[in-house]
Amino acid sequence: MPARTARRRVCVTTLATLLAVGFGACGGGGGTSTTAATSAPLTKSQLIEQGDAICKEARDRFAQLQGSPPTTPDEVATFTQRVIGITESEVSRLRALNAPSHVKPALDRYLRAMEENIDVLKQGLKAARRSDAAAYAKAQAKTAEGQVKRLAYAQAVGFEQCSRPAGTAPSGSG
Repeated sequence: MPARTARRRVCVTTLATLLAVGFGACGGGGGTSTTAATSAPLTKSQLIEQGDAICKEARDRFAQLQGSPPTTPDEVATFTQRVIGITESEVSRLRALNAPSHVKPALDRYLRAMEENIDVLKQGLKAARRSDAAAYAKAQAKTAEGQVKRLAYAQAVGFEQCSRPAGTAPSGSG
């Protein structure tokens, strides 16, 4: 029984470490008000301003979550579910922005990449619920692999805050 307890403690520690490292690269969502798709199209600068506000708020929410890292498998699953909720909110709210037609294809690519990441996060959630550190690590690695693509897609729209890894400053060339 002590070996099983030690193995479980290693799994929880591994999951908590992966969470702290991996979720800064997720993107995210928040509670800033947005313009609905039924209104007139935004200008590109309005889209960027509103989108960046949504993403900044999401990163702030991620930072709050990371301030209290999970220590048990149940806490890891709860934490992961919260990350998924923040990210789903961001995608929904960005999608609700009425992008100008010349920016819409780039925004759609970014949102598709974010939705793919949500699917990966959900794989990680399933692994966390099973206390499967190896499967969780695999999901986190996949999330990290997609980070460069998501950031490039966000920058193609003109966003400076979206999909930026935690702890980095935006470049002058968004």
